[in-house]
Amino acid sequence: MVYFIVAAVAIISIIFYYYYKPEQKVTKNVFNAEYYRGLNYLLNNKEDRAFKIFTALMDVDSSTIETHLALGGLYRKRGEFDKAILIHQNLLSRPTLEKELKNQALYELAKDFHSAGLYDRSEKIFRNLCEFEKYALSCYEELVKLYEVTKDWDKAINIINKSGSAEINNHPKDLLISHYLCEISSNHFADSEIERAVVVSKKSLNISPMSLRPYLQLGEYYSETDIKRSLQYYAQAIQINRDFSKYIVKKIISLTKSGSNNPVVMDTIQLLCKDNKLPFIPEIYIYLLYEGNSTIASSYIKRYHDINDHDDFIINSTIVTVEKNDLTKTTSIDKMINSYKKVFDRDFIFLCSSCGYKSNVLNWLCPSCNHWSSSKPITAFDLIEGGQKNA
Repeated sequence: MVYFIVAAVAIISIIFYYYYKPEQKVTKNVFNAEYYRGLNYLLNNKEDRAFKIFTALMDVDSSTIETHLALGGLYRKRGEFDKAILIHQNLLSRPTLEKELKNQALYELAKDFHSAGLYDRSEKIFRNLCEFEKYALSCYEELVKLYEVTKDWDKAINIINKSGSAEINNHPKDLLISHYLCEISSNHFADSEIERAVVVSKKSLNISPMSLRPYLQLGEYYSETDIKRSLQYYAQAIQINRDFSKYIVKKIISLTKSGSNNPVVMDTIQLLCKDNKLPFIPEIYIYLLYEGNSTIASSYIKRYHDINDHDDFIINSTIVTVEKNDLTKTTSIDKMINSYKKVFDRDFIFLCSSCGYKSNVLNWLCPSCNHWSSSKPITAFDLIEGGQKNA
């Protein structure tokens, strides 16, 4: 009897062990050698090789989430947005996908939509992901980029304020808002709403007093109605950013077209002559000669000969230009400037200090690297002088 009981207990124990033992989790090593090799190619900008490896891994193991995300990002980088969207949507269709991985796939999908120009879909996803602390800041930054592309400046300002961050996309918050307000101001000005344009530019100036753009806008807006105020803003702009001094001086001289503004313009020019921190500006010298202030003009050019040897090429070229063309005897300031431009091309080239992008127009937002306030005006003289320094 005892033997029978012991045998029964043993049998029951065996059955219980095999049928009710805890299920062991099998951890699959998704980070195999091929996966790492693909990442190595990707990090070394060998995208074609990485593409082939990730594609092969998809065939071998379609459950590798990391491979899906890497391949989707690679498709997007290659400009194959439809394939990137398909991969990330396929991930999201899995009912067993963990919440964190789902959010990651959604974030990538939103970037796909943005790259493909499907801004409404991208905006909706980014706005939803903003509710998660981990994704909030990066989604705010992506939304700002999106609104810059679509020129929804009011939405961009609202998002920046909502983010609570002092810096967005590596730019100070105040600088970005100042630029967005200037964009709104430009729209008002284009619609001949001058008063509204002035108000918005002044608001931009209050938000970012060291931003150059609103000073230039206000100088332009007042150029037709209040020359003295226009000159004040232009003079302040030069103090904010001396790299734009040649560009701004050209605008100041253009204010003399009506003929009656020459005395106030001359006062501003003479003040600029005394600023030793400014580079030599040929237009100032020629303007002084044209207005009959040869003594001041000679003093101006002599001072730069004495303290700025690196400006000798520009100074000597300017003197030769004046002597050969006798610019001081022209009948109008416009003819003087035009004659000067025939000898030396004084049109400005705008060079991005971030990526080197060149343009014939001033882009406050570089179309190549998407940096704000990175473009600076340079002239043919600057290019030649720079070449001489590097020689």
